[in-house]
Amino acid sequence: MTETVCYRHPDRPAGVRCQRCDRPICPACMNSAAVGFQCPSCFNEGVRSVPRTRTSLGGIQRGGSQQIVTYTILALNVLVFIAARYGSPQILNDFVMVPALASSEPWRLLTSAFTHVQLFHIFSNLFMLWQLGPPLEQMLGRLRFTILYLLSALGGSIAVWLLSAPGGATLGASGAVLGLVGALLVIHRARGLDITWIIMYVAVTAFLSFAIPNVSWEGHLGGFVVGAATAWVFLQLSKPRRRNNQAA
Repeated sequence: MTETVCYRHPDRPAGVRCQRCDRPICPACMNSAAVGFQCPSCFNEGVRSVPRTRTSLGGIQRGGSQQIVTYTILALNVLVFIAARYGSPQILNDFVMVPALASSEPWRLLTSAFTHVQLFHIFSNLFMLWQLGPPLEQMLGRLRFTILYLLSALGGSIAVWLLSAPGGATLGASGAVLGLVGALLVIHRARGLDITWIIMYVAVTAFLSFAIPNVSWEGHLGGFVVGAATAWVFLQLSKPRRRNNQAA
C-alpha cells in the first residue's frame, strides 16, 4: 500500500487532508480552522476573505474578536506581574523606569508600563483597561488603538524621565490607562457626548496623584496629554475631505 505524502513536502507523510481543497498535508502544513485543518494556501485565502470594515474613527477592523489588542495587553501585564513577583528579581530591576538609566537603557520607557508588583496596583490599572479598552478598540480599530496605547505609555514614561527625580523608580500601566481616558475625553467631547464621569475620574485621579505618597503624577500627566493629543490627531484624520467632494 502506497503511503500518502504531503502535496507541499513529498518527502513527508501526510497526516490529514485539507478541509477546503482535500489535498494531503503533513503536520507542518496543518493550520487549525473552524472545522478541521487547512493547508497554508487555503488558510491564507480564507484570512484574506475575512471582511474588513471601517471603524467610526477611520481605522480598519477585521471580523472576529473586537477586543483582541485589549486582551493581549491585559495578558502581557499579568504575565510580567507573575514573573516580576514570583520569578527572578532581575526582571523587576531591568523593567522599571529609572530616569537616570533611561538614556542608556531606553527599553525601560516601555517595559515599565507593563510592570507591577502590588496586587491592588495591577488590579486597579487592568480594571480600567478592561473597561475602556474594548469600546476604544472598536472605535479606533486594532492598529490605531495599539498606537494610542503605546504612545500613551511612552508619554507617561517620558514625562517621568523629564520631570521626576533622576534616581527614582516608577512602574505601572497608569500612564497608558490615563492616555485612554484622555482619548475618550477628546472623542466624547467632539461627538457631543456626556463627559461628566470622565472629568470626575480625572479630577479624583489628579487629587490622589498629589495626596498619596509615591504616586507618579508625572506619569499620569504625560500619559493623559499624549493620549488626548493622539485621539485629536485621529479625529482630524477621520474627518471627510469635503473639498475633494465638492464640484469643480
